[in-house]
Amino acid sequence: MDAACTRSLGLVLLLLVLSDASWLPWTSEQELAASSSSSRRRTLLQIGFQVPKISIQLPLRQYLNGSNSGAAGAGSNRTDHSELAGAAGGEARRDEGDLRRRCAVAKGSWCGAYLRQDMVPYKTAPRGDKECPNACSGWGNCNHDTGLCECPAGRAGPACEREVKRPCTNRFRHPHEVNVNESVGHIGPDKHDLDIQAPGWIASRCSGYCIDHLALCTCGRDSKYRHIPAPAGSPPWTPPVQWGRPMTDGCMIGVDKDGNRIDWGRPHIKDSDLYGPEAWCNKDNPISHQCGCVWDGNGWPCDGSQQYEPFCPNQCTGHGDCHMGWCRCHPGWYGTDCSRKKAGMELDEGHLSRPWIKRTVDVPPASLRTPPLPTRPRPLIYIYDLTDYTTKFLQLRLGAVEAYLHETLLQSEHRTFDPDEADFFYVPVYVTCYMWPILGWADGPWWYAPLAHTRTMHVSNMLSEVHAHISSTFPWWNRRGGRDHIWLMAADEGACYMPTAIYNTSIILTHWGRMDLEHQSNTAYQQDNYNMAMPGEFKAWPGMDWQSRMRGHPCYDPRKDLVIPAFKSVDHFRDSPLLGGAPLVRDLLCYFRGDIGQARFPQYSRGLRQKLFHLWHKNDWAAKHKIYIGNGEMVRGPYSEHLLRSRFCLVLPGDGWSPRAEDAVLHGCIPVVIMDNVHAVFESILDWESFSIRIREDDAALEALPQLLEAVPPERVAKMQRNLARVWHRFAYATGPVMAAHLRRIAATSATAMPEMEAAQAVATLTPRDTPFRPLPAYPVSDDAFHTILQWLHHRINETRA
Repeated sequence: MDAACTRSLGLVLLLLVLSDASWLPWTSEQELAASSSSSRRRTLLQIGFQVPKISIQLPLRQYLNGSNSGAAGAGSNRTDHSELAGAAGGEARRDEGDLRRRCAVAKGSWCGAYLRQDMVPYKTAPRGDKECPNACSGWGNCNHDTGLCECPAGRAGPACEREVKRPCTNRFRHPHEVNVNESVGHIGPDKHDLDIQAPGWIASRCSGYCIDHLALCTCGRDSKYRHIPAPAGSPPWTPPVQWGRPMTDGCMIGVDKDGNRIDWGRPHIKDSDLYGPEAWCNKDNPISHQCGCVWDGNGWPCDGSQQYEPFCPNQCTGHGDCHMGWCRCHPGWYGTDCSRKKAGMELDEGHLSRPWIKRTVDVPPASLRTPPLPTRPRPLIYIYDLTDYTTKFLQLRLGAVEAYLHETLLQSEHRTFDPDEADFFYVPVYVTCYMWPILGWADGPWWYAPLAHTRTMHVSNMLSEVHAHISSTFPWWNRRGGRDHIWLMAADEGACYMPTAIYNTSIILTHWGRMDLEHQSNTAYQQDNYNMAMPGEFKAWPGMDWQSRMRGHPCYDPRKDLVIPAFKSVDHFRDSPLLGGAPLVRDLLCYFRGDIGQARFPQYSRGLRQKLFHLWHKNDWAAKHKIYIGNGEMVRGPYSEHLLRSRFCLVLPGDGWSPRAEDAVLHGCIPVVIMDNVHAVFESILDWESFSIRIREDDAALEALPQLLEAVPPERVAKMQRNLARVWHRFAYATGPVMAAHLRRIAATSATAMPEMEAAQAVATLTPRDTPFRPLPAYPVSDDAFHTILQWLHHRINETRA
């Protein structure tokens, strides 16, 4: 994934390698103290390259209108696009004309087969009646299907009876501590750091009070906004007397109250900056060093006194209380989102009457006493309740695309509670949420050795653990050997290091479509190198054989897997005509803005971004060809606007996948794909040749980029643009009540919705001959990215039965 980070004079990154290994987080405090910075031997390895001082300001944009649509560079050549009129928006219709429009540019029969299918009737959903041990001790939710307790962060055991600490710390467990099963901390009984002068930085180390089951740091000591826990012996879930103001890693004190430097803190932050009478921990409106409210649900003044509804999957369907991402279900209700009720108990509305809940919840139809319609479409998908690998991660920090897809499936009419009628089984695991920022924040959770710099090991072992759980606890994996099980692998290199036992049979949704069987990690982020040599000190720890269990499969197999879009907030492309924006004159030939590898190892982006940047700069492609390749400090201005002004946009890899195809397509820019043997988003099911260009990775092809693009005839450009306008809505996620409300707000504030605006006046002059990218009246949600995935899955039903 990309980050556009540069300095004006260029950036040369120096990798510091300490030959005495004192940087390792499991080094003892005594060894750290004895190893002064002046005495350490260092080896400097220079990576990246010097970036020239460049700053380009593009000329002002022009709205496309009836008078300039035929101008050179407008991109339409006044080709008749009237066949697209009325092709988008509205609910699904089943007449053949509508099917042809909706399935345009699709490869194969998957789209039409889904839309022509015979609906299946709703069945009464089975409801479990199994009891759990000791009512989960008042802490967990009882899953009445399995009779197993689902425990929140900080609790474990068959009845959630055991307290699990995740204290703030200054180190991880040592290699010899293989039998130490609890996270090590560096806090005393008062939950404050044992010795602030002791060395060792870990992100959770705290200058205040540590909430030690979450490794969260708040103001402490006797400050006004300190954390005050619930009285000892309080019942489960008793809230603290005062939450206290957060103290993030960026607010760690670097100079103590006596003026002594604290090595692990921020050198510019003094004790008085946070604990003085006018400071963050004591004043209602501190002038400096505001650490932010940080936690979801924590409103100003950030001490927990003003709370709003935090995010939970489907907001617990109104039948539970949301605790930093984890649903505490009301009596009788169960499941990850509290959408099911124990057999024999009366269904009720719960908290759905709360207006802020009602606006954000879609009750899964299968959970209702009377479904809204008598029938529904396939595929029917059963979703495992795996809170240890999903909502518990949300408690420890945050979520990503996994959380969106999980929630949307939970809400969907395609969800079934009956595994016997399920076409597929979705296995929710929040891989990227764990990889950052949970992994390495404190001494755990680990899978299994405390190695923060081998993220791929933890993910691979975690997936093996999930696989062992579902295959031994439930009968459905063994029923078809996992062929009907769906996993999402959203990390940079996708499923490259997934355990073979899972990958070879399951359906994998991924962002990284690399197809070669014999593959080596290509990331420049060394913590994700799945070919790295494992340190011998940890050979006694479980899971160190993970590399032998992931060999022999590609990262992606187009016969069974699907490359899906990365999640892009609709704000990212709110000015696109796809959301009602006004088309712009496409006066730029080609565009790429992002990380150009100036501070990376050579293998970053397969060296492509680096090569293209050097060619662009050396050959003055900007002046000669209107091609722009650089980072945000070189090519200044609004990123979205630049995409809307470009005819062609480069699609290049990063550490693995990079969402450049989504950026291009959602702005109507023709993708130029440069990544050999790698499928782009939906490339196995959409006719990418009809709306994109592929260029080989070899040097000769890269050097000829301007000539190759300038040689594309205007008629072909226009045809590719028309095909883009037929499919661009499939590259964004628009399903769900929150997304629907956001789309309505954007439409209401769009410049084209205001007749007096220049944009609206320009659009009023456009005819179907001028551009295929005229503002849509409504987003075609029924064919967005989420529904495209479902349509493809419907096509796979019979194949999973073979």
